[in-house]
Amino acid sequence: MAPMSATTPTDAPDFGDRQVIDAIAAWMPTTRWYPLKGQVVDVTLERAYDLGDAAILLLRAGETLLQVPVAWRDEPGSAGIAQFGSRWLIDACHDADAVQAFIDVASGNRAVEGLSGEATSTPEAVGEIRVISGEQSNTSIIGGGEHPWIAKVFRVVSPGDNPDVVVTGALTRARCKPVPSLLAALTATWPAGDAFVSGHLLAVSSFVSGGEDGWELFRQHALATLRGEQRDVPDAAALGAAVATVHKDLADALGTAVATEADTLRFITGLEQRLAWAREQGAGVLSDLDDDLSAAAARLREIDALGQLQQIHGDLHLGQVLRSADGSWALIDFEGEPLRPLHERMVREPRQRDIVGMLRSFDYAAGSALQQNPGGDPTAAGDWVAQRRAEFLSGYADALGPVDEQDPVFSALLLDKALYEVVYELRNRPTWVSVPLEAVRAMVTHPPAPPVG
Repeated sequence: MAPMSATTPTDAPDFGDRQVIDAIAAWMPTTRWYPLKGQVVDVTLERAYDLGDAAILLLRAGETLLQVPVAWRDEPGSAGIAQFGSRWLIDACHDADAVQAFIDVASGNRAVEGLSGEATSTPEAVGEIRVISGEQSNTSIIGGGEHPWIAKVFRVVSPGDNPDVVVTGALTRARCKPVPSLLAALTATWPAGDAFVSGHLLAVSSFVSGGEDGWELFRQHALATLRGEQRDVPDAAALGAAVATVHKDLADALGTAVATEADTLRFITGLEQRLAWAREQGAGVLSDLDDDLSAAAARLREIDALGQLQQIHGDLHLGQVLRSADGSWALIDFEGEPLRPLHERMVREPRQRDIVGMLRSFDYAAGSALQQNPGGDPTAAGDWVAQRRAEFLSGYADALGPVDEQDPVFSALLLDKALYEVVYELRNRPTWVSVPLEAVRAMVTHPPAPPVG
């Protein structure tokens, strides 16, 4: 996308003017990333970081702090927010000149009060940019020349460290091959009462050129299988090995800890609360499994030790992996679950949570294929899932040791993930609810045998 005109505004209000804030407040609900759709909240300016003809605004929407980079331009382009006189207020994420200013600050090449940058290497000049469409919680911008990069703008901002910066940075320093390198990051400081707090606004990482989306690769193979077509199977064993490599490097870089009794109790209590929540929210489709779910809740107390805890990806599924041009796998987006508070995403956890996230994603790929091909054989889809699951776990085991599928921790996390998916589908895609619901049914009606001894 070519840059728009970037002259100094002559007949437009300041970025922090009330009418500007009101215009942004009216525009935000039209975006995919806005987290408060359907809610009526007051929007106020918390802090503005002046970049001349552009600015980064931190807006308080109810209890949520949002980042909105904006700029004044002569034309709205594809990112107009509102017109003031002859000038347009635009979403600066779509403007190459403004993005270059953000990158300059993140790289330490430009000083702006209240902002600080940290860089392992300077990203190449912006040049043409492309904004990834369809993201639901952030805005990602691809730029650079021979060595392209991707800049993730965190739309919801919180005090503290964002794991997409801290974790990716640690893996970059550890030279972790399956994770694109962190190049630069941008931190903001703003007042909170009588004190000041800081939080990350932007992460710039190497872009996987020609990377193929893992979700689409496996989904298309599942669809071809149901249709009786031949298609090269994505290497799930290599993917398992890549996840194991990341887990090993995370443990080495950020340390591990043996779970205490208090850690185990908190883990069990959290799962009990989530199971009760899912049963309440999904009562309409889970009611016939009431006794089985009660038995599953009782089995949570069989967990007597969590074992080793470490930093994990936190939101791992096939949509978070890319197949590079050389066939290797890359793991991306270490931000963790967007709906979890930021401080919870940096808590050490069992690495089984990442593993079950990927296993559930294989089930979803087959479920999506059945949705697209309703005449397909569910047994064939189940066999496809079982094969990919076995390949993934084999690759993981070869790199870091076997995964005990009879472990009560593993079983509990697998059920927890599927129940969460049931509630999600009921709220967002009711026609998909059968995918996680059948998984829940299988888990609770055929639970794993208790460990011997």
